[in-house]
Amino acid sequence: MDTRWVEDFLCLAEMRSFKRSAFARNASQAAFSRRIQSLESWIGAELVDRSSMPLSLTPAGHTFRCVAVNIVRQVDLARNLVQTHGEAIKHIA
Repeated sequence: MDTRWVEDFLCLAEMRSFKRSAFARNASQAAFSRRIQSLESWIGAELVDRSSMPLSLTPAGHTFRCVAVNIVRQVDLARNLVQTHGEAIKHIA
């Protein structure tokens, strides 16, 4: 799984449009759609109901959205902790 897929999904869940989400994520609509499909394949469930306009999340999508927010937070926290730890080590050495 690529963390960009999770960020893409959260953007799509908020904007409810592949076109606007792709633009916001600086990707072509085709590439953005492939990343969402890759995430769905990795998860093993459809996350987005593409039959309605604006699109909506499936029940699995709603469940994953809560988890996705935490995934992004945890990745950001990990990066910040490692960067802070690295800076502290430089000052000690």
